[in-house]
Amino acid sequence: MPGRQFAAALLMTVFATVVAASSSSELAGSSWRLVKIASMDDSVDVPDDPSAYTLELRADGSATMVADCNRGTGSWTSASPANIEFGPVAATMAICPPGSLSEKYLAQFQWVRSYVLQDGHLFLATMADGSIIEFEPLDEQGPAATVLGEDIRTTDVGEMQEIILSRLFDQYAEQNGIEVTEDEIASFIDNMKHGMKEKGLTAEDELTPAEAAQVDAMQRDMGRSMIRQWKINKALHREYGGRVIYQQFGPEPLDAYREYLEAQQREGAFVIHETAFEDEFWSYFSDDSKHSFFESATEASAFEIPPWES
Repeated sequence: MPGRQFAAALLMTVFATVVAASSSSELAGSSWRLVKIASMDDSVDVPDDPSAYTLELRADGSATMVADCNRGTGSWTSASPANIEFGPVAATMAICPPGSLSEKYLAQFQWVRSYVLQDGHLFLATMADGSIIEFEPLDEQGPAATVLGEDIRTTDVGEMQEIILSRLFDQYAEQNGIEVTEDEIASFIDNMKHGMKEKGLTAEDELTPAEAAQVDAMQRDMGRSMIRQWKINKALHREYGGRVIYQQFGPEPLDAYREYLEAQQREGAFVIHETAFEDEFWSYFSDDSKHSFFESATEASAFEIPPWES
């Protein structure tokens, strides 16, 4: 993707994040498992295994769902006490065993409008009282993994992987003196704005002063994060070499990631305690069918120019 189109796509992500951002809520950071779905036609659906249907409401406004053999992700907002709404849920589409509530469970969230906390349980109500979805707190369990002495408690292998990579990359950046300058952030934002103008997108002109200030802060945070990760990727590729894959936000040194992580695991920097997560964690780095690779002739030049300036 040309640099400015790439930057424009990033800025659209900023606007989407502003819209989807969750306000402060007592539900932020909570995790639940399904008790039952009671519908207005008096039918009640009770899961055979409540732990197979979970809901995590993260403090950053994102939501994750386990629905039997499927996984879902989306956003949530709580503009006022007792109010809650979910954005569109992106879910896998595996065919679960007969009797599964996967499809019905995931279909509820688009209609949810309010909630009640009672006796430690969470009750979500859909529009026109169509359904009441009852949850109980997710049972406390041992950590799924430990990274640099920090326990990771989650039922989502994707979240576990994200935390492990984040903590190890933070350490790698510190050890290798990887930093982001103000000039680099300014150049990044300038490319984003040029990309928006060239595509005829003027959403930024319609923001209120408060929204514009929020977008500006998010642009800077996004720029700092993107530039830092690109520098980390470049340093890892220089150190370990190997194949490079295409990703939405730039090239990623897949083989270098794997070699670095294998070395960190051998040294005890992280341990995956949940054995069911082990293979899925590593499959991203070992299953070539998941990725599109750079041609071998272009691997060496993959990190010469940042993708937002190419």
